[in-house]
Parts: sequence; C-alpha cells; structure tokens
Amino acid sequence: MLRDVKIGQYLSWSSVCQDGYSFSNTPVPGFDDGEVLARINEFQPLISTDGSYQNEILKSVFNIGLRKAEVKPLWIVPKSIRRRRFMHVARGGDVGTDAGMAPVDYTLHRQFAGLAKKGNDDKLKFANKYGLLSHQAVHNLIFRNPNTSRQFQIGESLVWWQEEINDMHSCVKLWDMIVSKDKKLKDVVLWHRDGIVIRLENGDIHLVRRSNLNLLARWNKGDTKGPALYYLSVESNKRLTNKLTPRIPEFEKQEAYIYPDTLLSAIWLMFLLEMGGNIRLVKCHICGSYFSSHDPRAQYCSARCRMRKYRKSTMKKSRKRSRVNGLR
Repeated sequence: MLRDVKIGQYLSWSSVCQDGYSFSNTPVPGFDDGEVLARINEFQPLISTDGSYQNEILKSVFNIGLRKAEVKPLWIVPKSIRRRRFMHVARGGDVGTDAGMAPVDYTLHRQFAGLAKKGNDDKLKFANKYGLLSHQAVHNLIFRNPNTSRQFQIGESLVWWQEEINDMHSCVKLWDMIVSKDKKLKDVVLWHRDGIVIRLENGDIHLVRRSNLNLLARWNKGDTKGPALYYLSVESNKRLTNKLTPRIPEFEKQEAYIYPDTLLSAIWLMFLLEMGGNIRLVKCHICGSYFSSHDPRAQYCSARCRMRKYRKSTMKKSRKRSRVNGLR
C-alpha cells in the first residue's frame, strides 16, 4: 500500500551541477543545434523500436514535438561538469535522520506546479536547487570548446520545462477541486453524448470517446469526481511507468525502497503520495506555501510565519482598542 512505501533518493539527485545553472540560446553553450544533434546521434542513435527514447530526447533537448514550440527557445544548462551529491531518503513515511541525509521534500510537486504562474528566474532557481528534470546517458556527454578548452554538458529546453510545469499545475489544481468538493468541477469534467472531456487550462483531454465507451459503466451519468480521479491516475501511471526502481539498500534491515530515476518522476511520485494519503500537506495561512505536517492543528509553515500572524493579530487588537477608546 502507498501508506507503507519508503522513498529513496532519486538517481539523478547525484547529478546536480555544483556550480549551478544558467540560461543559454542553445542546448550546449557555444555549440549549435546541428553539432549537438550529431554528437548525440553518434553516442546514442535517436531511434528505438517504440520511439519513446527518441521522443523524450527530441522534446526535452530540441523542442521537437512540443505543443508550443513557436515560443522563443531557451535552455537551462549546467555551468560546469562538476556534480554535487546529496542523500535523499525517507524511512516509513518519516524523514531520514541518518548522517548525511537530507529531508525528503514532500512539497516538491507543489513547488513545481507553482512555477506555472512565475517567471523564468524562478524556474532557474528551482533548477539550481534540485537540478534538471531528466537525466539520461546523453547528459553525461562532454563538449569541449576548442578555443577556450571549457567543458560543457547538455541542458534541457525551457519550453519543455514549461509544458511539464503546466501539466503538473493542471493536475494539482484538479486534485484540489476534488478535495474541496468545488462545485466548479462540473465545468471541468464535461459529459456529452460520445464520452467525457476533461477541460484543463492547457487544453481539452478526451478521457472517454467512442473507442473506450465501456468506461462510462464505471460512473453514474453526470458524475464528476470519478472521471477526474481516473484521469489523475492515468496521468500519474503514465509518468511513473518504468520510472521507479525497487531496492533493498541494507539487506540486514530488510527494508525495501522505491527509487525514482529522475527529478521529474520524483515530482510525480510526491503527487501520487499526496493523492494516496501517504502525506498530508497544509497551506500556510500567512505565506501560502505548502508544508508537510501530521498535526491537524498546524496552520503555519515556520516560526517566522507564526510570529507574523501574532504581530498582525496584536496590531489588529491594538487598533480596535484605540477606536473604542476614541468613542468614549
């Protein structure tokens, strides 16, 4: 069950650039697209039997096959080839406390979804903290500038980042509508004669059409919650299929862990854990950021926000007393 899952560090966590990231007009600074494509194709032919590898590389690096490829392209690229290593482990749903282990950030998907309404600088800040979304063999390729001898590695398309951010934002927003029993859900889950459409900010999704009308038997006509949950499960499963690796890092303890292979799969796993009830996220009443807490009384993400609330309440009471005294 999801409640018993243990989360290990995602494998690309050890591939975060030590010197951070920057924006570039090409996938590799100082090299044009043709040079980069030729080098990648030489290292790993962009052809596979099912096309999945080809599509992922071409989308994440070269903007090919994206919905909004007409946007002026930028790439998030590592500033150097040096990498830093983090340990990122949760035990039994709690934060790992062993030496050298950083706490699991259960709000990862919420932070990522929040980038939908923010600028490029915030996306770069996210990359500097967590790294690139994907990590494949081609990201280990080293490009050496013959004039300066500086070494570079491949970055990721900002257009692709925006698409992934928009998809997560739409799913998180839909989940929040389900949890809050928002009446506007009927404007998102649309029943019609030939099936069901999920109307999201980034486009309509034909969840049920003539080819799979048998799915309608799962729900009562007009139901909105059932189809919405089904859509979220389909999206999560699609993003996490073949992206999680079970392991037993310490056999003596006989504890199994699930390891996401990339930052993007870790983001979707955190979203899945929230939907499964494995983690409880609370929105801070002051700053609006989300934090993980098992305490049903928790309202503030930090002592700083708690003090801001206290000062705000104190000032409000002081003004009220002043108005009362002024009437006497």
